[in-house]
Amino acid sequence: MARLKFWADRFFVGLFCVLMASLSGCDFLLPKETVYVTVAILNLREKPTTKSQVVERLQRGRELEIFEKANPWLRVRTDGKTEGWVHGNYVGDAAAVRAALQKDLARRSSSTRKKRPVTQPVQPATEPQETPAPQVTQPATGALSIDGMIAGMPEDLILEEVDPLEGQPRHFGATGSGQVVLEFWGPEADLLRSEIMVTVLDISDADLNRNADLVRLFIRNAVPQWQRDTPWVANFLRELSSQDVGTGGFDTRSKTVRFRFIKPLSAIRVTIEKA
Repeated sequence: MARLKFWADRFFVGLFCVLMASLSGCDFLLPKETVYVTVAILNLREKPTTKSQVVERLQRGRELEIFEKANPWLRVRTDGKTEGWVHGNYVGDAAAVRAALQKDLARRSSSTRKKRPVTQPVQPATEPQETPAPQVTQPATGALSIDGMIAGMPEDLILEEVDPLEGQPRHFGATGSGQVVLEFWGPEADLLRSEIMVTVLDISDADLNRNADLVRLFIRNAVPQWQRDTPWVANFLRELSSQDVGTGGFDTRSKTVRFRFIKPLSAIRVTIEKA
């Protein structure tokens, strides 16, 4: 009888915690609900109102754990353990993230194509070669420019000016049948942030190597002293994508370079910012 009473007590305590989770602190017993940011940028706020202070700006694909709902607002925790509120209209499952990105890509217009800096033609070769580093000079101050960052990129890359954020202009574009997406923040000749996002999962080895080579080129355009080759980059991207929260990066005196695995998009995002 004593054993039966012991298990009965545990059952009712657990049931009470589930019913009173929000008051008793037993929310660890409730199943976790995970969503992802579907829009390009989403504000994480202190309180469930658009007038509340912004805690962090979340990018598309960021994973969020819901632990409170106040329709239409959701109280969430990021993978970095930051807590705040987001509007429920701008989060969803992995399929919603992919659909939102494809919708943005479909809106691109060739009328806003950026011209490439001229590079020397490459002689045909019998074996695949890395894209040669273009002879493009970034501004002497160390600032990054759009022209400098897209030097050597495929000619089908189309950049479109999108809605500014906090008064800062933004440009968005893609190549490689949408497997490679670029975004730039700030004035064209003095960028605040440059990003490239490449698909790394469920693609052919040839596509992965092409995407890795473009990542290598993108970083070299910003940090010429970075000497990693394409095979190293491809292996590094594979390693990051094998982790639940894959991150990495390095710093220079004037720039930070960060890698992050975006799970719902099966992609790696590389962000380069002023240090």
